[in-house]
Amino acid sequence: MCPICAAPDTPVATPSGERRLAELRPGDQVFSVHDGAVVAVPVVRTGSTPVRGHHVVRVTLTNGAVLQMSAGHPTGRGVPFGELEPSDAFDDLLGVRAVEIVPYLHDRTYDILPDSSTGTYFAGGAWVGSTLTPGAF
Repeated sequence: MCPICAAPDTPVATPSGERRLAELRPGDQVFSVHDGAVVAVPVVRTGSTPVRGHHVVRVTLTNGAVLQMSAGHPTGRGVPFGELEPSDAFDDLLGVRAVEIVPYLHDRTYDILPDSSTGTYFAGGAWVGSTLTPGAF
């Protein structure tokens, strides 16, 4: 199982608009949930790993966003992407429209760790967790 698995073009919410996940660096500001509030916080860690012959879960949300993450990547609620099913609630605002296992078309996967109490961020308008932890990678 890939420990750092999100597509490079995953749109991440920042104070200046959405940015591609692969472009974010430590110190960049992203929106996260910290102590129960949505706030802008700095990214404290980024990660990327090379992959070959990899598959990911492609989840289509009710807002039309499509996220490609590893099966073990958590949502903001801690549910692994691999356990999501159509009609599930993704978070408090969005539902899951479709779920598929698909070949991963990129040569690297990416993730970030925001400096917040939850370590979460917003991708495609959805609340997702991070696979990175302090001291990892």
